[in-house]
Amino acid sequence: MEKKESLLSLMAKERIAKAVIEDALTSYVRPAILWSGGKDSTVVLHLVKEVTAKLGLKLPPVLFVDHGDHFPETMQLISEVSKKWVFNVVVAKNEDILNHVNGGRIYINDLSEENQKEARRIGFSEDSFPYSLETNVCSYLLITVPMNSVISRYRFDALFTGVRWDENPDRCTEVFISSRENPHHVRIQPILPMLEKDIWEYILANKLPVHPKYQEGYRSINGMHDSKKVSNLPAWEQVLGGTSERTERSQDEEDVKERLREWGYI
Repeated sequence: MEKKESLLSLMAKERIAKAVIEDALTSYVRPAILWSGGKDSTVVLHLVKEVTAKLGLKLPPVLFVDHGDHFPETMQLISEVSKKWVFNVVVAKNEDILNHVNGGRIYINDLSEENQKEARRIGFSEDSFPYSLETNVCSYLLITVPMNSVISRYRFDALFTGVRWDENPDRCTEVFISSRENPHHVRIQPILPMLEKDIWEYILANKLPVHPKYQEGYRSINGMHDSKKVSNLPAWEQVLGGTSERTERSQDEEDVKERLREWGYI
C-alpha cells in the first residue's frame, strides 16, 4: 500500500524529516542515532547532523549494533565516517552469543542465563540454532538484545532510525514517533515517506559516503551471508520502483518478524 505522502517531492520529504528531527531534539533528553553504515541510516545521520548544526546542539550519540557478520567494508566505513564527521560510536554487541558459535550453530545450554531467558521470551524451545541473521532467534539475540541493553545502560529515551514505508508492506503502519517498552523509549522515524530512489537522490546530491557494496550491485547491506547482490549495476542505477531491495520472506516469517518488533526489533 503506497502512502500519499510518498508522492511528495524529495524537498518536501526533507523538510518533513527535519521538522520531525527538530521536534524530537527539543522534546527528548537523551536521544541517540541508530546507524548501520547502510544508505537509510546514513541519510538519517546526515539529516540529524544538519539539524543539530542549525540549532547549535551537539550531535547525539551514534549507536552501531555489531552482530558479528558485517562486511569488512562496513567496519571500515564506520571508522572513516566517524573520524571525518567527528563523533564517537557506541557499539552494542552480544559477546556471549558470538563466543559460542560452534560449527556454525549456537547451543542454548552454552549461553548465559540471560540469553537463555531471552530466547525463551520469544518462544524458542529448541536446543540450538544456526548462526544466521535469517533466523529469528539469532537475529533477536544478536541485534535486538544488545541494542536494548545499550538503550537501558545509557538511558536513551529516543532512538532515530532509518525505517521507510516502502521497504516492506508491514512498515506501512509505522508512524514518525513510535513508543517502545522494555526498555521504555520512542523511535523517531523521520524518513518514513522517502522512497528508495529518494534515498539515493539525497545521498548523491549531498555527496554522502556510500558503502562499497552498493557500487557492486547490492541494494541492502546487513550481514555478509544474508545480503544478496541483485545486479552488476550500482544500486542507484537499478530499477528501484516495484521491486524489493531485501530478500523476500514468507508470510510466516513476516508474522514472526512483526512479533519480534514488539520486543524492539527494527
